[in-house]
Amino acid sequence: MKKLLMATMLTSCVAALATTASADGTVTVYTAVPQNFIDSLVPVFEAQTGTTVEIIKAGSGDLLNRLTAEADNPVADVLWSVDGTVIDFNPALFEAYEAAGTDALAEGMKPSELWSPFTAVVMAFIVNENKLDGLPIPTSWSELADPKYDDVVSSAKANASGSSYIQLATVLQAYDTEEAGWEVYKGLLSNFVLSDSSGAVPRFVNDGELAIGVTLEDAALRYVEGGGPVQIVYPSEGTAIVPDAMTLIAGAPNADNGKAFLDFMLTKEAQTVVAEQGRRPVRADVASNPALQAISELPSVGYDGAWAAENRKALVSAWEDLVLDVE
Repeated sequence: MKKLLMATMLTSCVAALATTASADGTVTVYTAVPQNFIDSLVPVFEAQTGTTVEIIKAGSGDLLNRLTAEADNPVADVLWSVDGTVIDFNPALFEAYEAAGTDALAEGMKPSELWSPFTAVVMAFIVNENKLDGLPIPTSWSELADPKYDDVVSSAKANASGSSYIQLATVLQAYDTEEAGWEVYKGLLSNFVLSDSSGAVPRFVNDGELAIGVTLEDAALRYVEGGGPVQIVYPSEGTAIVPDAMTLIAGAPNADNGKAFLDFMLTKEAQTVVAEQGRRPVRADVASNPALQAISELPSVGYDGAWAAENRKALVSAWEDLVLDVE
């Protein structure tokens, strides 16, 4: 099905992009996106535009450090698929560009003027019931914070992973007060086995090294659809349903090709691939993967991205202090 879909996009005249990308040009893209999105989308863009995409893949924290170091002489043209607070909190590194297709976005999918959305990410638990050793499947953040789950929960570090920062901000927004959220999060952190890589979190659970992981919905879905011994659980207090971000780098050496790349990622064709790969599309005219629970049925905290962006530095600092306290 995937090959057929890609072939259809490659051969369809209707799907061809009208872009300013040069036929023999390049575009350098820094990204934290999972490899399956690179494999399924980048070749289509290259075929349609003749532009070669050079991918540098790393965690959002590492990419931000690299962009900061290169600010006076930018190497990258695009930052693709990171937590939007990374961009909002560092505006001097980026150039506002409204990608073509913005008029087709679903409600709430354009929270910042500095970046365009790529997908809507959802935070969830991935659970390997076979490795719970009789413990119940946790159905809430507060239950997952119970000491009975000590050292069986996989999570990435909030100061290294954009998705784990979303996780932190989600828990803090899930309760009546931020203080109550921190109390629950402290219990979670006590139970976490921390990783530098967000991609490793669901893999550890699927492979049976740990019983539970806090991860993005699409990452969990890949293992479910792959026949792994895992299931997806949504925390009852609410989860984050929030767009991840893509944007143009300030001073990009290949800015036109960068804009064409961003335009392509919001096309109906690209967003259909997004849905196929298990992420929530941001266009209103593209349905989610049918294997996922309907987005209207998900418990949502009403994630406040502006608050998360404004408080990112302080919250990450508090997280780093808390890690020292619970170790």
